[in-house]
Amino acid sequence: MLGHDLLLSDAEELLNQHLMEVKQAELNRSYATLDFPPARNFIAVKDKIEASGVFKILEDMPKGAALHLHDVLLTSVKWVVQEISYWPDLYMCQDSEGHLFMKFMDTPDSSCAWQLVSELRAGYKDPKDFDRELHANLSLITENPDGLVTLLAESPDPSDINTVWTAFERGLIGISGMVMYRPAWESYLYRALEEFAKDSVLYLEFRGVLPPIYELNGTELSPIQSVGIYRDTTQRFVADNPNRFFGARYIYAPNRRQSEDTVWGYVDLMKQLKAEYPDFVAGFDLVGQEDLGYPLNNFLEPLLSLSSGNTSIPVFYHAGETAWMGMSTDENLIDALLLNASRIGHGYAITKHPRAKALAREKDVPIEVCPISNQVLKLVDDLRNHPAAGLMAEGFPVVVSCDGLSAWGATGLSHDFYEAFMALGGAKADLRFLKQLALNSIKYSSLDANATSQLRDMWQEKWDDWVTSFDLSPRLTLASSSTLATPTSATVPSTPAATGEVEANII
Repeated sequence: MLGHDLLLSDAEELLNQHLMEVKQAELNRSYATLDFPPARNFIAVKDKIEASGVFKILEDMPKGAALHLHDVLLTSVKWVVQEISYWPDLYMCQDSEGHLFMKFMDTPDSSCAWQLVSELRAGYKDPKDFDRELHANLSLITENPDGLVTLLAESPDPSDINTVWTAFERGLIGISGMVMYRPAWESYLYRALEEFAKDSVLYLEFRGVLPPIYELNGTELSPIQSVGIYRDTTQRFVADNPNRFFGARYIYAPNRRQSEDTVWGYVDLMKQLKAEYPDFVAGFDLVGQEDLGYPLNNFLEPLLSLSSGNTSIPVFYHAGETAWMGMSTDENLIDALLLNASRIGHGYAITKHPRAKALAREKDVPIEVCPISNQVLKLVDDLRNHPAAGLMAEGFPVVVSCDGLSAWGATGLSHDFYEAFMALGGAKADLRFLKQLALNSIKYSSLDANATSQLRDMWQEKWDDWVTSFDLSPRLTLASSSTLATPTSATVPSTPAATGEVEANII
């Protein structure tokens, strides 16, 4: 089991006992009622998860780093609607295909039938009704998440993976146009860092296709200028919160559904960005729905050029984000490893490729596991069946992250940590499992050795403070009120002695 060989201090052992009592009580209830939140679509059970005692513990737990994120999906859509959509000079329109476009303009252009958002909202009896409709158009949140139907995506088969991806990408179009307005982007990114810091996350690495940041008069900033704003906003947040947040880095990740010539252009821009911002720009990736995009081996020449010359640029490829086997999508895993990926995004199909899996372990290349994303985007329904459960059982290198979290209403890392702890780790996963996930997120970041050491020291201090200051007084109440019988197969093993000795073959 992931983390089985970690030695816990006396204080950690006490906290672990409490954590496992809370966890086991929740598992017992689920076992008795067959109502297990990770077995249902996250959007439908988000409120139930947030009411969980386990979740409340995880919220405060220092979680290290979030390493798989996307720029225009970082920040709560609720905040965007309640804050940025109320700014003046925001227009919206809808094209003949139902795509929602939003943009700040001093004078609307003739490219679309633009309407002021403030005037549209004023036309509703209750402005909250407009806000609810806007929120639905910018996210996947719906009253029926398993049969996804939004104002922008209707289908005879609404649970189909392509339909969900269509709604997902349409939401991206709407929110991107709004938040890439320069003042909005600065507020949006600052807010994102605040939400992660509040969730006890110390460091981020986020991907982005780099849509142009624009001014009110329509002037678009260059890619170099845009990344400069990303960096400056991050530095401002770190300066404002020196003891809460370590920093963030950017992975340039354009869409994979392009020609080889276009990807050559991406690679050239990547080299410019790395030269201009060597400490902020971490590396390169290609993103988008993998089943409908082009495989990595379509672009071998430009991708190989990233490791030629004097500077080798790290790569963090999305690969194997698919349920298929023996197709170009899952075989991206092989090419990602041969192209020397530092981490693999999702890697959902890796258990179907034993040699690729063995090579990843040999090269110590972790899989970026995003459980809620894989569930909402229709790769798996019940997270107990996620292939990462097997990877974690054997201690395979993994990190847990949150992907496009704002699209399904998550904030920070706690929701994905909850799903990993309760479903992927199973009943036996304890504080060691969680601690190892946090340590892995630091170990497998793109930071150099010195910065990694600094981040780990910062995390360790916060971890120790969290452990020693944790209020264990509810333990007695919990123990006396727990009446459900514990199924034999789900019984938590007796806690190891405070010396930190553990059973090495827990699986």
